[in-house]
Amino acid sequence: MGLMDKIFGGKQKVEPLENLDEIIEQEEVDVVTPPAKMYVKKIPLRNEGDADLIIKELSNGNVVIIDTAPIIKQPNRLKTLIDKIKVNVQKDNGDIAALIPSHELILVTPNGVRIVKAKK
Repeated sequence: MGLMDKIFGGKQKVEPLENLDEIIEQEEVDVVTPPAKMYVKKIPLRNEGDADLIIKELSNGNVVIIDTAPIIKQPNRLKTLIDKIKVNVQKDNGDIAALIPSHELILVTPNGVRIVKAKK
């Protein structure tokens, strides 16, 4: 890197992160003590029982990140389960939005929590 590069901020080599989990340093969380007012839970969506669990978590005031990867190859079934969740979310004045364009992760919030969505 030459003197001019140092002054004007020449091209810097940026290396991609290998494992973000190691940087975050995930710790085991004891959900019993101390109790929180609200939890954020990631739940894989595979079947009707998982949809019912998501609805239950929302009614308990928790935020849910739905992982649709287990059912993504069954679009009709996925649509049916998401529609069921969406009806309950709207009925309870919550909110729902895809986190990433591929719709593999969906954020669902309980009553009183809104998601700021980008304008199209």
